Amino acid sequence: MPALIYPLMVGLSLVLGGAWMWLPLAFNLLLVPLADAGMRKWWPDWQPSVRLQRRLFAPWSFVLYAVMQTTVLATALCKASQGLSGAEWFAWVSAVGIMTGTAGITAAHELVHRGSSAMRALGLSLLAMVGYMHFRIEHVYGHHRHVATADDPGSAPLGQSFPQFFAHMLVAGPAAAWRIETRRLRRRGLPWWSARNRMLHYLAIQSGLIAAIAVVLGPAAVLFFVLQSLMAVHLLEAVNYVQHYGLRRRRRVAGWQSVGPEHAWDSIDPVSGLLVFNLSRHADHHADVRRTAADLRVHAQSPRLPLSFYTMVFVALIPPLWHALMDARARRVAAADRASTTIAGCGFGGQEIKA
Repeated sequence: MPALIYPLMVGLSLVLGGAWMWLPLAFNLLLVPLADAGMRKWWPDWQPSVRLQRRLFAPWSFVLYAVMQTTVLATALCKASQGLSGAEWFAWVSAVGIMTGTAGITAAHELVHRGSSAMRALGLSLLAMVGYMHFRIEHVYGHHRHVATADDPGSAPLGQSFPQFFAHMLVAGPAAAWRIETRRLRRRGLPWWSARNRMLHYLAIQSGLIAAIAVVLGPAAVLFFVLQSLMAVHLLEAVNYVQHYGLRRRRRVAGWQSVGPEHAWDSIDPVSGLLVFNLSRHADHHADVRRTAADLRVHAQSPRLPLSFYTMVFVALIPPLWHALMDARARRVAAADRASTTIAGCGFGGQEIKA
């Protein structure tokens, strides 16, 4: 699994310290974008085979990743409890947040879609490490149903900046998950305070985890845990922002237009793609959530990000640059969608009629 490089790299930075503290930041901000740029220039047509990806994303590799991330996070919390300098706080919160947000949450995203209850539980354990367990409910039962509509808080409308989107998602994401869960309970004739309320389970798990850290390691470790969680969630929501910005399905008499390849931004950069379990092949993920990361395809009809996946995630943090690169592209996609309406299936390969 390529994502194993994250706990290995962060573990190395924790052990060696010094200049090595900055390795995870340099990797995400510089090395991966440069590798993607090199692939675009010298091997633009290379893509890993499905067979190779199935080996890289084998179930045992997710278990190994979870064990490694847990070990590294625990090590970082122990170091925080013993006292850190200002530079160490910044470097190691960033390093751990990059690990738990870039690799940890994307691994969790893959796992919460799996049919195996054991794999889903493993995904939830990774989400617990960043205090974002509600994501499983909001993403699987909300985002996938309402993607590219005003009903989905995770689909940023044209013109919204990432800081606005992030602040909104910190409230709207948990609220959407709570509504979904209470509706599920109501259909079963159960009140919101039922012992079957998964949101209450998640709240208890996350509160218990923070309480355990406080008792065993003290307030500095709790502060470190909260800060790395915010870093990780910031990266997750930046990815959400990038993948759906400005794309909208249209209303019809019978409901929303079907999800099509034009409703998610795709990237075919193999380096960053492998590091995030092909999450960058996002249109196909929405076409069939049962398809595993190794089997995700790139659709020719999907709008493409102008720069590599990692690069665009960081461009999103600079609103004027983001809007200069993306707003006109999003308008062109919308115009093309209006000119050709998909009427069959889920929108992928369906018959089309001209407006």
